Amino acid sequence: MSARSLSLLVASFSLVFALAASAAPTRHHYRHHASHHHKVSGPALLVRGDQVSTEGLVDAVADAFADTGDGHLEVTPFNTVDGIDQAISGQVDIAAVARPAYPKRTQEAGLTFTPVAWDALVLITNSSNPVSNLTLKQVHEIYYGKITNWSQVGGPDEKIDLDGVASPLDGVQFSFRRLMFGNGDNPVAVPRLFINIDSLQSEVSLDTKALALSTLVHARRQKGIKIIHIEGVTPSLATLENATYPLPLTIYLAYKSDSPKLATIQKFLAFLGGNRADEILRSHDLLPYAQALVLNSKTEMDRINAVGARMVAEGLPADYAPGNEFARLAREYPDLAHKMRLQQIAAEQVAKANQQRIALAQQAGVDPSPQAAPAPAASATYTVVSGDTLSKIAHNKSVTVEDLRKWNHLHGDMLRVGQQLKVTAQ
Repeated sequence: MSARSLSLLVASFSLVFALAASAAPTRHHYRHHASHHHKVSGPALLVRGDQVSTEGLVDAVADAFADTGDGHLEVTPFNTVDGIDQAISGQVDIAAVARPAYPKRTQEAGLTFTPVAWDALVLITNSSNPVSNLTLKQVHEIYYGKITNWSQVGGPDEKIDLDGVASPLDGVQFSFRRLMFGNGDNPVAVPRLFINIDSLQSEVSLDTKALALSTLVHARRQKGIKIIHIEGVTPSLATLENATYPLPLTIYLAYKSDSPKLATIQKFLAFLGGNRADEILRSHDLLPYAQALVLNSKTEMDRINAVGARMVAEGLPADYAPGNEFARLAREYPDLAHKMRLQQIAAEQVAKANQQRIALAQQAGVDPSPQAAPAPAASATYTVVSGDTLSKIAHNKSVTVEDLRKWNHLHGDMLRVGQQLKVTAQ
C-alpha cells in the first residue's frame, strides 16, 4: 500500500472519529461524582481519576490504609484528564489513572507516574451474544471499521454496535490503542460514545449487538454482560500473572514530587507494596505490580511488538501493525512478495516470543500455559493453611483460579486459614 493510500485511509478514520464525536448518539449518563467516604485516620490524601483506577484500586485499599494510622483517602472518580490536571494544579494530591504520562501534553511531565498494579483490558458484549472469542486481528479490524457485522466473527447477521468513552485521552482507551495501534490517540471508528465506563457497561447489558472496551475488574461489576476471550485466552489474574493474556493494563498513581503531602503519599505507596495490600488487590482481581515478574520482564514496546507479531501472523499487512519492528520491515521490503515474507517472519517471531515467555514463566515458578488441563488430585478437597493464595493452590493442584472460584462459589481471592476448598469438579 502506498504512503498516499495509507494517508487517505488514516484521514478517513479521523473523519469518522470526528463525526462520531460530534454527531453520534453520545449518551451523557451523568452520575453524581461525590467523594467516596472511607475511614478517617491521619492526614487526608485527595485522590481523583478515572473510574477504573479510583473505584477499582484505590477504593479497594482505602479502609485498610486508614487502619495503619498513616493517613486516609478521599476518593472522587471522574475521568483521566481531569484527575491529572487537578493533581498538576494541586487541587488533589494523587491522580489514579489507567495510562502513563502523555508526551504531547507537556504539563503532565510535572507529575511522577508510579505503576502500582496490573488489570486487564477486556472486550465485553451482551451476555446473550454467542460470540465468545476474538483474535487480535479481528479486534484491530473492528476498531478500524473493516469488520462491522457480528457474522464476520462467527456471530449472528447483525450490525456491531461499537461503543466507547467520549472523554479525551481516557486511560483505558489510550492504553488499548497504544497496544493495538502503537499510538494512544490513534483515531478509531467508534460511532457511539458514553460519558464513562459505568454508563457504557449499562448500555452493553441492554443491547444484544453491543461491543465495548472495559477492564477485568470493572466488567465483573455489571450484570448482563460477558467478557470475550482474546486469542482463546480468558482474562484472569492467572493469565495476567503468566503473561499469556495479550492485553494487560497498568494502573498508575501520579503525584507532584514537591507535594506538601509527599511523606503521606510515600507511606501510601509503601502500603500498596505490602502484604496486606497484596491480598486486597488480588481479591479484586488486580495483580500487584511488584509481583508481576513475567509482565515486568518486558518493556511496553516488547508488548506492542508481540501484539503486532500476532496480528501480522494472522494476515494483517505489516505496515498496519503496531510496533517499531514491523514499521522497519515494511520500509525495507515494500513490494508485495516481501510483504508476504513478513508474515512468515512474524510467525517465527511469535514462536520465539512463546519460547521466551515459557522460559520466563518457569523461572518465575508459574504455569506458562493459559488453560492447563486439570490433573488428577489425591483428594477432592484441600484445607487452606497460612500463606496460601488461590494462585498457589491452583498451581499446586494443576487447575485454574477460575475453576477454584466456580467450584467454591468465590467472588474474589480472599481465603481464611482452615477453609475447605473443592479442588475438583466432582
